[in-house]
Amino acid sequence: MASAGDTASNSAERGICVIMAGGRGTRFWPLSRADQPKQLQALASKRSLLRETFARIEPLVGADRVLVITSGSLADATRAELPELPPQNVVTEPVGRNTAPCAVLGVGVAGRIDATAPVALLPADHFIPDEDIFRRQLEAAFVRARDHETVLTLGIPPTRPETGYGYLEVADDGSDSGFRDGVRFVEKPDAATAEKYVRSERFYWNSGIFVWNPDWFAAMAEAHIPEIVARMAPAVAAFGTDVFAPALEEAYTDCPADSIDFAVMEKLPGFSVQAAEFRWSDLGSWDSWGELADTLGNGNRGHADVISVDSRDNVLLVRDRLVALLGVRDLIVVDTPDALLVCRKADAQRIKEIITELEDGGRQDLL
Repeated sequence: MASAGDTASNSAERGICVIMAGGRGTRFWPLSRADQPKQLQALASKRSLLRETFARIEPLVGADRVLVITSGSLADATRAELPELPPQNVVTEPVGRNTAPCAVLGVGVAGRIDATAPVALLPADHFIPDEDIFRRQLEAAFVRARDHETVLTLGIPPTRPETGYGYLEVADDGSDSGFRDGVRFVEKPDAATAEKYVRSERFYWNSGIFVWNPDWFAAMAEAHIPEIVARMAPAVAAFGTDVFAPALEEAYTDCPADSIDFAVMEKLPGFSVQAAEFRWSDLGSWDSWGELADTLGNGNRGHADVISVDSRDNVLLVRDRLVALLGVRDLIVVDTPDALLVCRKADAQRIKEIITELEDGGRQDLL
């Protein structure tokens, strides 16, 4: 196998990576805000999650074959975070319309760079510390997608009956060169169902990382989301010209807001799954961040100067002051200059409800 440097230099024979980076990261409030969302925060290392994502893939494909789809308000911050990217490779959505328009736009623009290259759609905000292993597996997925009309996803072998992730079911007829035939995408299950999935050894966590043969993506998108394809086509054709921005504005006007998972992935006649060999976290909430954070004693984790008395298993992000815990457990405490979050770990997925309250109350200063 070629080295990473050799691979990047021969990237015309390889893939293109589209990083989807337009999310708000609402479950990481109050740290994640509209102008500095989760993907621009340094949650897993000293670098932002977006920077970490770019660093994983750039040695494989080269900076000129990386596209970032983000929101218009984050364009300057994204370019500042990734100065290696050609300016036009940071593509800004005029308004968020969920992931299906983003995917159609990203794969379409990738086709303007190289019409035959397989395309990886990647989240901007996941934690994957084993970069060499990730690149090796992504390269194998590119090779397979280049030669087959298919889509591949990297499935995460489950380590527990997790109810916060979607799952992938695979056939039990063995593997072909490390790939297994996918049967179906499964939405987040209840606890009993998740336990069955883990025991069966036929289910993986859905990483949200997809590698498409471009012709297959075009066929599936045309079959399942033709209105979105039609709306995006003029903008894709205008990429690299002075009329790209207004064409994109027009494309997003009244564009359906569909999820690529619901609208396309769950309707596929078939797909391939490659079992991930790297460590992974989707960093989907404060409790998952706590699993990666420093230990603070008594099962508490995070970053804080803390005194803990009869208190266990709390997650803390508190700077510039002492935190004294007395007789509490399984709490999340996040302190920022203008807001303090305190909730049970069991309610970490409900932080979006606070965002709704702030929006309804006109508290834009805290969003």
